[in-house]
Amino acid sequence: MMSRLLVALLLCGLIATAQAGGVLRSGHPGEPDSLDPHVAVAAPALVVNNDLFESLLTLDARGRPVPGAAERYEVSADGLTYTFTLRRGLTYSDGRPITAADFVWSMRRLADPATAGTGLAAWIDLIEGGRAVLRGERPPESLGVSATDTRTVRIRLALPAPYFPSIVAFPVFAPLPRHVIEKHGRAWTRAENFVGNGPFMLSSWIPGQPVRVKRNPRFHAAASVKLDGVEYHAIGDLNSGLRRFLTGDLDALTNFPPEKLDWLRAEAPRELRLAPSLGVTAYVFNHRLPKFRDIRIRHALTLAIDRDVLTRNIVRAGDRPAWSLVPPGLPGFPKARTVNGSHADRAALARQLMRAAGYGPERPFEVELLYHTSEEHKKVAVAIAAMWQQIGVKVSLRNAERQVVEVATRNGDFEIVRAALFSPYLDATGFFSFLRRGSPSNGGAYDNEQFEQVLDAAARSTDPTKRLQQLAAAEQLLVDDRALIPLYYLVSRRLVSQRVIGWRDDNLTALRPARWLDLRAK
Repeated sequence: MMSRLLVALLLCGLIATAQAGGVLRSGHPGEPDSLDPHVAVAAPALVVNNDLFESLLTLDARGRPVPGAAERYEVSADGLTYTFTLRRGLTYSDGRPITAADFVWSMRRLADPATAGTGLAAWIDLIEGGRAVLRGERPPESLGVSATDTRTVRIRLALPAPYFPSIVAFPVFAPLPRHVIEKHGRAWTRAENFVGNGPFMLSSWIPGQPVRVKRNPRFHAAASVKLDGVEYHAIGDLNSGLRRFLTGDLDALTNFPPEKLDWLRAEAPRELRLAPSLGVTAYVFNHRLPKFRDIRIRHALTLAIDRDVLTRNIVRAGDRPAWSLVPPGLPGFPKARTVNGSHADRAALARQLMRAAGYGPERPFEVELLYHTSEEHKKVAVAIAAMWQQIGVKVSLRNAERQVVEVATRNGDFEIVRAALFSPYLDATGFFSFLRRGSPSNGGAYDNEQFEQVLDAAARSTDPTKRLQQLAAAEQLLVDDRALIPLYYLVSRRLVSQRVIGWRDDNLTALRPARWLDLRAK
C-alpha cells in the first residue's frame, strides 16, 4: 500500500496543480456545528468563521492580533477601557455599510441569554456587566460596550485582561449582520441568506459535503487576498484523510494516523509539519461523582500512567509528557512543581494510595473511560487501562463520535473523559477556564474556592510580574489537588502541500487564516 501511496505522493504536485486552481482544500476533524459565531463552539466552526468574519482586530499569519476592522485602538491607564477606531468605508458582503453601532448590537446579542451562546460565557465575562446580562439579571443594553460615533467602539472590561487584544481578534466579536438576522432568524447562516464582513463569503454548506467559501470583493483589503476560495472538508477517518492528501485531493490536512509518522518523515518530509501548539491532552474527572471525592483515588490514577510510554510508543510525534495543565513556552510563566522519580516508584506509590483508599486486586476500583472514536485515542485508552489495572483498577472503555462525546461532557454523562484542551491565546488563563466554577467549558464541574480566589486576585493585578506569580500559584493548586490528569502537551500535526504559500509553523494557535495563504500557479 505504501508503495502506491508513494507514487501518488510523487504525482501529488501534478494532480493538485491540474485540479485546485485558486481554491485551497483543507481537511479538518469534523463539520462546523454552526456558522453563527455566537452559537458555534466546535473547533471546525472556528476555523471557517475566522475566514468569514473579521472583528475589530484579527490574527496575522503567526496567530498574533493585528488591526482588523479597526485601524487602531487605545487602552486606558487602568487597563479597563479599550477604544477602537474603525476603518473608513467598511461594508458587509452585501454592500451595506458597517458602523460602530453594528459592533455594539452584535456584542449585546453575544451576551443575551436568548442567543443561547452559553458556551462563550468566558468571553462575555470579560466585559463589564457581561455575567449579569448572561444570567438574565440585567438587560443586554447594560453591557459595557458603546458607540461614541459611527467609527468609535468603546469596550469597558470588568477587570484588566492584558490578553484582551487576542480575544477581540476572534470572530465572536465581529459585527454580525443585524438586518439579515432579524429577517431570516436562525436561517441567516444558510448560503442563500448569508452575509459577513470577512475576507471570504459563504458559497455553500450542505451537511456531509465540504463548506465552500469564495473571496469577498467588498472586504476592505480584498486586493491582498490571494485565494479564490477555500473548501473545508470534514475528515472522520485519519487513514482516509491521509489517502486524500497523498492523492492530491487535499492541500492541507489536520492530523494523520500516528503509525504513519515514520513513513511520512522518510517519504514526505517537506509536507510533514510538526510544530508546538497551545494544547494539552488530559483525562477529565467528573467531580460530581462521589467516587472521585477521595484525592487518593485521583492521585493514584494520575501517578499510574507512564507518559513516556504514551509519547514514545503511541503518539510518537514529539508530544511531551505532561504533569501540569499549562504547556511550557508561555512567556515568563514558571512551571509548576510536579512529580519526580521513576515510573516504577510512582506506580508503587499509586498502589499504596489505592490500598489506603480501600481498593486492590481483590476489590478493584471500577471506572468508565469515555473517548471519541479514533484509532490513536483507542490505543492510548487501552494502554492506560492496562496501567490502571496494575494498581487495582477495572476500566470499562466507551467510545463515541466527537459530537456525542462533546454533548456527554457538557451534560456530565461520563466518569472520566478524554479531552484536548487548547488556549486561544498566549496566556495561562486560557487553560484555567476549563476548570473555573460555573464555566460552560468546565465539563468535569471542578470547584475549588482557593483556586477561584487566586485567579480573581490575578485578574485584579496591574503588576505583570505579580500576576504571573499568582497564575503560577493557581496552576500549582490544580496539580496538588489532582484536578484532572494531564497526559501530554500536544504537537500540531499537519500535512501541507508544497503548493501552499504562506504557511507558518511558528503559529501556536489552531488557526491558519486563509487570508494570508496562497497557492502556487498552475
